Amino acid sequence: MIRFIHCMKRRPELTAAEFREYWNSPEFADLVSRNATALGAVKVSRNLTYNIELTSLLMSERGSTEEAYDAIMEMWWQNPAELESIRDSAEVQKLQTEMKAYQERFVDFSRSQRFLTEWMPDS
Repeated sequence: MIRFIHCMKRRPELTAAEFREYWNSPEFADLVSRNATALGAVKVSRNLTYNIELTSLLMSERGSTEEAYDAIMEMWWQNPAELESIRDSAEVQKLQTEMKAYQERFVDFSRSQRFLTEWMPDS
């Protein structure tokens, strides 16, 4: 199983509440859903950071002095070939452009990270 993970930090001029308004908007939910469908993802997960004292404690225990990511989005595929075969299609490119334009309103791309992982089931 391949997972795309996008760890997002909000734009510096936005409050956490403003970031969450964008994140929870029906427009963003629709964009995520349409992108996942077009990309053939078998699962999508959208998570907001739980801003409680324990989150800060967990980060500081490992020496982090930065703020936590504001949100994490994941999409899952059975294998990388599925993602690679669809990624360059005109439909996906159009949706990706739409997604980026919408995210530019609330995501600080320079402080955010995107990467792929390989999920290994427990033996």
